[in-house]
Amino acid sequence: MTPQTVNENLRFAERLPNWQRWVGSLISAVLVVVFVVEAVIESLWWFHLIAAALIFAAVWCWLLARITVTVDERAVTLTGPAWKRVVPRQDVHTISVAPDNGMNLGLVNWPVTTHERGSLTRLNMGGSASVTFSDSNGHRYQFVLANSQDAELVAEAIAS
Repeated sequence: MTPQTVNENLRFAERLPNWQRWVGSLISAVLVVVFVVEAVIESLWWFHLIAAALIFAAVWCWLLARITVTVDERAVTLTGPAWKRVVPRQDVHTISVAPDNGMNLGLVNWPVTTHERGSLTRLNMGGSASVTFSDSNGHRYQFVLANSQDAELVAEAIAS
């Protein structure tokens, strides 16, 4: 996604790729139909709740699911679904850009995951490059972006 610059701030927001949103919505739609038909045939009222939850999840993936990195003169702010960290710029160390396969490292495929015994927090919606930096406590943060040009821009903004 193209960066948004406002008053010398840099902000990148990454969403799921379109094909993943389409496939997820198609699977959700099929499951909703199955649950609603089963609920009507078997008179299982709680199947309607499952169908409603699936509809909510599909809408959330389409419209709201995103990860963002914002760099301003004071801090680097990382946000994801139900997660946010603000790292003061003076605490940022060891910034690197590397190719990435856009896959999560474990079985859980949530946009924000913790790895390596809590020492790495990875924000990932898929992409081909990542920016990794550490804070003064040694905790590392990794933000996966769509391409290496965007990753270089973010790394530059964090480093400057």
